Amino acid sequence: MNKIRFLTILSGIIVIFGFYFVLGGFYPIALVDFKIISSRDFDKDYFGTLTYYKNALDVYDSDSALINADEVKNELKRAVLDNLIENILIDKELKKESSSIDIDELADKKIEEAIRGKSVKEEAKTLYGFSYKEFKERVLIPQAKKEILETNFLSKGENFEGKIIEAKSKTKVMIFLSGFEWNGKEVIIK
Repeated sequence: MNKIRFLTILSGIIVIFGFYFVLGGFYPIALVDFKIISSRDFDKDYFGTLTYYKNALDVYDSDSALINADEVKNELKRAVLDNLIENILIDKELKKESSSIDIDELADKKIEEAIRGKSVKEEAKTLYGFSYKEFKERVLIPQAKKEILETNFLSKGENFEGKIIEAKSKTKVMIFLSGFEWNGKEVIIK
């Protein structure tokens, strides 16, 4: 009887964990050299991108129904996924390039310099629908890291874009998101 009770409780825990895993968006939609891009991260970045473009179309009095077209949504998803993959590669390259420098501290300084005197907190909410903390994590820090790596490459006379393309071609990427695949250098729509 104790075995049955134990197995029932264990099964219940596994089911609860499974629901939490799936409903929370913690399942992978892509693997980049065994680093997971979760559905949750993808959805948040996609939401921010979609919100930004909807707001931009409203500002310029453009046809905001354009953003609801399937082709546009798929292209935005493709671009977001490609950007998330590139951010992982930039982090990887930064670790190789700058082992003695605290990248997070350098990125924070770069961000502080860039936003000094600006009302970024309100703009992040208005433009992207993000809190400042989310905006910093999803937009500002990756951009600062990209600029740091670009500066490192330029100081050595190397081409940043060429290095990123080379890193992409050497990276093992597996995409589990329906309708998208990796062609060896970028995400493409099937």
